[in-house]
Formats: sequence, C-alpha cells, structure tokens
Amino acid sequence: MLDFKPVCLDDLNKIYEYTSRYGEGSCQHSPVSMYSLFEKYGDMFCIRENFLYVLRKNLCDDVYRVYMAPFGEMGMPERNAICDSVLDSNVYIKAYNVILEDAHSYGKKALFITLTRKHKAFLEDKFCGCFDFTQDRDFSEYIYNVNTMLEFPGKKHARRRTEIRSFWRNFGERTVVRRMAVEDIDEVKAFSLKWYEENCESHDAQALQRELTCIYRQLENFTGMKLSGTVITIDGEIKAFCYGVGLNDSYYDVLIEKGTREYPGIYRVLRQESTKLNAKGYRYINFEEDVGVPGLRKMKESYGPEFMIDKYIVREK
Repeated sequence: MLDFKPVCLDDLNKIYEYTSRYGEGSCQHSPVSMYSLFEKYGDMFCIRENFLYVLRKNLCDDVYRVYMAPFGEMGMPERNAICDSVLDSNVYIKAYNVILEDAHSYGKKALFITLTRKHKAFLEDKFCGCFDFTQDRDFSEYIYNVNTMLEFPGKKHARRRTEIRSFWRNFGERTVVRRMAVEDIDEVKAFSLKWYEENCESHDAQALQRELTCIYRQLENFTGMKLSGTVITIDGEIKAFCYGVGLNDSYYDVLIEKGTREYPGIYRVLRQESTKLNAKGYRYINFEEDVGVPGLRKMKESYGPEFMIDKYIVREK
C-alpha cells in the first residue's frame, strides 16, 4: 500500500518539485490547488522512490480508488522545462503498477482523472485492453500566449483594445492599479463576499459558495502559497482583483479574477494589467477550465487560446 497523507501548507514546496517538472502546465497538477480544494477532492500524497503519487480521497467510492497520474523522473533536461518528452516506459510501467497494486489492496479498481493526452496514450500502448478512456471536455484547460493578454493584438481583439481605451478615458483619473499586498486581503475578502451575494441567485449558488470558501483559504495563506495578485481601485475602493501562481518557469495559473461590471471594460483592463504585473516573465497563461458553463466557454474561446490541455478519465476494466 502507498502511505498517503493530506496535503498541508508545509508540503507545497516538496510537491512543487515534482509537479513543476512533470505536471505539463496543468492547473489540476498544482500543489496550491491540491491544498486549496481539499474539502472538494481530499487530495493526499505519497512520495516513494522519487515519484509523487496523489490520491483524490473524496472521489473514491465502493468500486474505484481515484488517483492522478504519477509524477516522477523522466530524464528532463531542465528543472522546470515544459514536459513534452515521451514517458520512460520502464519507469512509468512500474509507477502505474504501484498505483494498481494500491487500489487492488483495498479490493477496488483504479480510476484516474485529469490525465493528459500523453498519459492516456501511454496507458493505451503499455496497458493495452486494461482501461476505458473518456475525454472530459468540460475540464480541458485554456492556455494563452502571454503576449495575447499583454497586447490583445490583431483584428480579433480590436474591440477589447477599444474597451480598454474607453475605460481609461472614462475612469483613468480615479483608477489605481497595483500589486496585491497582504494589507489588501481583508478588503479583497469583503469584495469577494459582496460579489457572491450579488451573483448567487443568477448562478450556481453552491458552486459560488465553494469558490468563495476557496478564495478565503487562498487569501488567508497568500504569502505561504507564494501567490501574486493585482487590485484595481476606483475612488480608493477595490473594484476588481485577480491572483495566481506559477506552475513552473513557463506557465502562470490565473486562479481567481473578480470585478464589478458597473465599470465597462474593467475585466479587460484587469487581465492586461495583471499580466504586466505578475505573468510577464512567463511564456503561457493557464486560464483553467470552463467546467461546462456555456457563457464561460464562449468567453474563453473568444480570447483565442494557443492550445488546450485536454484531460481524460481513465477507468480500470
């Protein structure tokens, strides 16, 4: 059996050593997400023989024991390089067998979620006939080139550039953009609560409540999680904010962004300014999934992602 333990704040750095190398820039493979969403997924981890194993305890049932892909050595040339290499057959066959043995020791089958296309292809090839595969489009992640959010270039983004100019023309003298600081946390939490109260009736209230709980947990551990953020104030009051975290040297994950729509264009300004302040040194921005929400999907597609990180559910037969 693998000896799993809950993901705690003090564990994030050691988990990051694996996910930054082998997580392929996926937000689901972030130690910050594992810790922040513990109530939802119950993520637990085990490090054995230079491999990181993650159990999603709260998703386990009477039939399946639920895991992420194993994260481990593949002879990567750089510490935080983008993980495009082919999986080492012998090493990963062993790692997946360790997971299967763990599941079987509980009298259950293994179920993997958030597997990337590379891991799906590996299992199809090396464990032929052992698994069923299902792509989960709702959890495909949107990856944008940083320059897209910095410049909104070309005809495709002309309207966004117009909205940004209009915002600064109408509200520029009253607006301040700055990096989020610890001193801002209480006001950001209050703004988040107000945003939730104004939107819970027209959206999925339970989903927004879970999001609010996650926001509070992340803000309360802002420094410990190594988050970076941006706030926009108008007339001295916070009217928009966002924050995120680096997934590795190439990918920056935007965790949360909120704004009040009484100021047209504020979300476009927020995305551009937060990219300048927090993500300019990265190559890609991960804007996470649309979780099947039609309006969110339409918006994220309209920004023109560079590519998607497709994800799969894989069940042992």
